[in-house]
Amino acid sequence: MDVLTEVRRDELDAHIARHEFFWLDLHSPSEEELERLGDLLGLHAMAMEDTREFGQRAKVDVYDNHLLVVFFTARENGHAERVAHPIEVHVYVSGDFIVTVRREACDLLDRLHEALAAQDASAEDFIVYRIFDTLTDAWYPVINAVESRVDELEGQVLERARREQLGRIYRIRQEVREHQRLLADQRDHFHPTAEAIRGLPGLKQGAREYLRDVSDHLTQVTGEFQRQNDDLVSLASTYFNANADRLNRVATRVTVAGTFFLLWTLVTGFFGQNFEYLVSNVGTKGDFLLFGVGGLALPTIALAILFWVKRRDWF
Repeated sequence: MDVLTEVRRDELDAHIARHEFFWLDLHSPSEEELERLGDLLGLHAMAMEDTREFGQRAKVDVYDNHLLVVFFTARENGHAERVAHPIEVHVYVSGDFIVTVRREACDLLDRLHEALAAQDASAEDFIVYRIFDTLTDAWYPVINAVESRVDELEGQVLERARREQLGRIYRIRQEVREHQRLLADQRDHFHPTAEAIRGLPGLKQGAREYLRDVSDHLTQVTGEFQRQNDDLVSLASTYFNANADRLNRVATRVTVAGTFFLLWTLVTGFFGQNFEYLVSNVGTKGDFLLFGVGGLALPTIALAILFWVKRRDWF
């Protein structure tokens, strides 16, 4: 099968005349290229208008002898704030060709050129399946990247909760929810897309399981993002619980220290009173060691033992 990357009239006319299925993959085509593409392949003006504008939601538009599928794949960002970036791909499918139009680089499609070039052109529905399957499977590395971020954050929160971690949790959760909404629409639209592709005049049909497999993968990916969203909600709760636990530990330490100071204040306050007996009889070094030091040390030791026993939950 021929894989084309430019809109050339002689090549397109030759393929159409021979009724030979081909794939045309366009990366950031100019307005003139899109104009020639629509004229040569007879693409509907409304479909071409969507492709000129981009920024569409996942959808399928069915016309007389072809259809337009707005499909989303993704690539990892390697960015500290965002894990992945969705890539919008417009896919035109007919009985004679499949055309993909994108404005951003997509390494998976580039690598697929060589693989499909060796494919028998008569396996038309399999070629369509391979393109949609490749675009869908690009989400799995994104899922793994998000999972790694979540696991890393969870370890940091359990080690020591810090305020900046909460911001990271909510940013990742926002991104996951965006991907989930996007893929939920794509999953819901793909069943009618598959039926429309099977009903295209002139497209050779093989196993119906091909496009069903893409639908299953979309369901799996959407479910994974739903699970990760739930994990991030739980992680936010873990963050608040860890903060509350740390606050409780600090309050406990302050309470223990305050109890010791209360005891010391009681003892020193008693012996600091100007009673005649205390002033007249407590005046030697031995009295100072017995009543002053002993009066502080013995209750402090007793209270310390009480706290130590209580900490070990002996009662």
